[in-house]
Amino acid sequence: MTKVFILTGLLSVTAMSWAQTYENDAFKMMRPDLTGTARSLGAGGAFSSVGADQSAILQNPAGIALYRSHEFAISGGALWGTTSSSYLGNNIDQSFSKGMLSQAGLVFATKDLSRTQGMSFNNPNKLSRVVVGIGFQKVADFNRSDKIYGVNTQNSYAQALTNNLNTNPYNINLDNFDIPSVEAYQTYVSDWTDTNYNRLSSRIPLPVTQVGTVTTKGSLNDINLTLGFNVDNTVYLGFGLGVPYMSYSRYASFFERNGSGDSSYTSTYDYTLSGVGVNGKFGIIVKPAAWVRLGGSVQTPSYFRLNENTEGSMKSNIGAMPTLYADTGSVYRFSYSNPLNATFGASFYLKQWGFISVDYEMNDYSHTRYRFDGSDRQYSDLENLNISAKYRLASTVRAGAEFAYKTLRLRAGFAWSQSPFKSGVAVPGYDAGRYNYTAGIGYRGSRFFADLAYVHTQYKDYYTPYSYTDASGTQEPGVFNNFRSNMIVATIGFKFGVNR
Repeated sequence: MTKVFILTGLLSVTAMSWAQTYENDAFKMMRPDLTGTARSLGAGGAFSSVGADQSAILQNPAGIALYRSHEFAISGGALWGTTSSSYLGNNIDQSFSKGMLSQAGLVFATKDLSRTQGMSFNNPNKLSRVVVGIGFQKVADFNRSDKIYGVNTQNSYAQALTNNLNTNPYNINLDNFDIPSVEAYQTYVSDWTDTNYNRLSSRIPLPVTQVGTVTTKGSLNDINLTLGFNVDNTVYLGFGLGVPYMSYSRYASFFERNGSGDSSYTSTYDYTLSGVGVNGKFGIIVKPAAWVRLGGSVQTPSYFRLNENTEGSMKSNIGAMPTLYADTGSVYRFSYSNPLNATFGASFYLKQWGFISVDYEMNDYSHTRYRFDGSDRQYSDLENLNISAKYRLASTVRAGAEFAYKTLRLRAGFAWSQSPFKSGVAVPGYDAGRYNYTAGIGYRGSRFFADLAYVHTQYKDYYTPYSYTDASGTQEPGVFNNFRSNMIVATIGFKFGVNR
């Protein structure tokens, strides 16, 4: 069986929920979330120049060079959210919740090497410390649940599937069509209704009641080995090797029933994707004065080898006919790369009272790339052209502050992520621009520390569940979503082997 690829237009800007499309799945897989320790999250994630926090292992590897002792830290918490979807004038809320491990890591720092004879450079700067860190950190969370309901008098998903089949009605198989289309033919949702067998028609006449659900799960995580160098307590360098791994699943169900209620069907689509990759990181932090730090980092694209599994099923009840079933599955393997990432930041210190920090991050989503094997390479080239046409270089701004009083820490922050879509692609007001509002509290002892953070995330997006074309033109019913989530993360950690 040949792999069938579905290429979509630009209006399906965030998800083609009832058919798998690579450029829309790329939207989920390429966009990092606000993640890290509770300390960094409480301050809006603006930690690229702060350092001495294990979020640096992912965000800016130079940050670990500011450590002066060994440290173990682990972070976990809960995530819950709601998607409010508007479809054909109907509004439905769908919720999800889950526990999670956000971060875990170990850092080991040497003693002050500048006091050791023979360990200094020949220039005025001296190698003060070498620091090694190894850690796990969640990069993105894919959990979300959407539901739609409506009565459609203009078009149907069954019509869209039938329209697709009519492009080659005498060769209906998985070499030529996607799984839902073939199953529509197998279950008589799409059937020959003229005696000459010239054209297929939908057996679900308008108007139709439509009910759809889409549930995505999984995450993108990164395991990193990081090496940091403290040069004269002024310049801090970091190098990291990352092994990202991904687990993503999407389960979609779509039900249609005609107005009289005697014909209906349910189509389900279960798609999973998993794999491992590799990336590299470099970062620098400079401390030109005691009250200011400037930082910058670059992460190479992450190169993945991914395994795909697709299972589709359809159940139909057409008039007086018996219930019909169809089940189909396929597997595939391909290469994928996330885009280059660059971050710049500055933090300003108010003596013993804390700091204010700002980060600016760039992600060039237009350079997300698929690579299919063998003769399928032509299709990955088309997918990549679609990605380049749809996505752009997008900015993220993070800002935060930490107030310190003895062992108490109070934090607040904000992050804004620009829409990844080019101008004119997304529906105005539903372009997936993301806002994060954060707050946190912590205790910092000489050996033990504990932090708690709260993050509220919100954004709006839009998708078309299917596209139907007839003599009057193309019709794409739209779903307008308002997504809101809440996250609580707690971090506990221990410092040991303090080195002077």
